[in-house]
Amino acid sequence: MDGAMVHQSAWKTRIEQYRQASAIHGGLFNLGMAALAIRLSRLNIPSKRLRLRLYRTIYGKKYAALNEDELEQPLWAYPSFNALFTRGVRPELRPIPQSADQLFCPCDGKIQDIGQIKEDKLLTVKGIPYTVSSLLAGMESRPFHNGHFAIVFLSPSDCHRIFSPQDGTIEEIIHVPGYRLLVHPPYQRKEFPVFTLNERVILRLKTPLGNCALVLVAGWGVGNITLPLDRAFRPRSRRISQKAYHPPLDVRRGAWLATFELGSTAILITESAEQVVTHVGPEEPVKYGQPVFSLRR
Repeated sequence: MDGAMVHQSAWKTRIEQYRQASAIHGGLFNLGMAALAIRLSRLNIPSKRLRLRLYRTIYGKKYAALNEDELEQPLWAYPSFNALFTRGVRPELRPIPQSADQLFCPCDGKIQDIGQIKEDKLLTVKGIPYTVSSLLAGMESRPFHNGHFAIVFLSPSDCHRIFSPQDGTIEEIIHVPGYRLLVHPPYQRKEFPVFTLNERVILRLKTPLGNCALVLVAGWGVGNITLPLDRAFRPRSRRISQKAYHPPLDVRRGAWLATFELGSTAILITESAEQVVTHVGPEEPVKYGQPVFSLRR
């Protein structure tokens, strides 16, 4: 593709990004208000009473209501919208199984799609074809040919933290700059393959069940994906950033790996295995730590 075609494609994608955002917010005025709210989301809200009023207006009217019994702190204790967006869940409510032959869901959300990779290709329920190599953006993809995948959509009311699907090590992290197309399933289109156009962070893990990859896809309003496992990692805004770990970083199943701001999508990709049992299906709500695949190698 020559320079003019690349520029034209980028322009079309950017127009589509704002068209989708305007549609989901109900027009340009509401889109502008939403963009302003995102910019102000880190400002501290001065009083407990005001926090409760604002949080229960946003969650319950604009978004689904929060289950306040799951919060690590009382609702009023979160000083800003960003603090609430990036909240955790009380650990006792997400028990992590001790099974050694299972990969667990890395986050709360809903299964958008799940299935087997055919050679290097996977096909989503929206009919959009992806290759593993395009999703992993420079990471070695051959080990994942004929493996399995699960796509988990996180809504704004979900816990936005990502957790390790098994015991193992982090071998490599890649940050890919990109767009902010909506990851909401109804807005996905073949012309704009969101999982390869949007900004994303990719983690490669080595586990007793083989290699797996987590592809964390940013959506509209998600300007930041933080990595508590490596706070020194500083991605570039215009170029792919890649970091291999020597020695690899040890992680335990259920360890907190990353955080989205607002809703987005996480894709779990596994190596091929002799026998695979799938425990969840499309449109099924899931919680982190819940078994997704049982694998026998």
